[in-house]
Amino acid sequence: MTDPEMMSIGVFAELVGLTASALRFYDDAGLLRPAQVDPSTGYRFYSRSQVSRACRLRQLREIGMPLPTIGEFFAADADEAARLLDEHVAGMTTEAERLRRAAETLGASLRAESRRAVCTVPGPVLAGAVDQVSASTGHDPDIPVLNGVHMETESGCVRLTATDRYRLATRTLVPTDPTCPSWAGTLSGDDLRVATSRLRRSPSVTVEADERAVTFRTSSGDVLHCRLFPEPFPDHHLLLKSLPR
Repeated sequence: MTDPEMMSIGVFAELVGLTASALRFYDDAGLLRPAQVDPSTGYRFYSRSQVSRACRLRQLREIGMPLPTIGEFFAADADEAARLLDEHVAGMTTEAERLRRAAETLGASLRAESRRAVCTVPGPVLAGAVDQVSASTGHDPDIPVLNGVHMETESGCVRLTATDRYRLATRTLVPTDPTCPSWAGTLSGDDLRVATSRLRRSPSVTVEADERAVTFRTSSGDVLHCRLFPEPFPDHHLLLKSLPR
């Protein structure tokens, strides 16, 4: 006969936040034996005094502590248990940093695969054009794209445009390669201004783009990144077409 104060595995599982299958697994692993097992049915029964250990076991598994280390944890005194916990957290932190670096490397390689060459232009000419048009950018928090510089490329032409809806500035550059493909995007004005001094020092700058950013590759091998605004740039073509030639 089992003690009537004992809890069935289902009741105990609900109380401690574990599943019945997990309790069976921890029994087999020797980490949490049931207080009683019915010899005729094999049913497992647990006592209220086991709640604390079961909850601690759940917490340790939630932070990813391996089963052998959990066994050591339960067999250790308080100081040793705290040391085991600290070592586990330190190991997890190191592993998380390794995974972060690996993910960054993988992400960079994926973006590189999707990146395409847009144009190549003289660095000083590009920097000068950025200086001229960026004075017409705006800083409206409701329309962040006005802080950007719109770049458009087509065969034999690279155009930079900026507007705050009251002023409009545009510069047209001649790329080194006159067969550059058609492309358009709005570059972060803040990122461009940071990159300008380094672009100015490079005789040649190759512009590459993916969905999220533009990359500038200088003659010296520097790689500078500039975010792209996802919002559409104001339609300035109509205004440009209406200007006297």
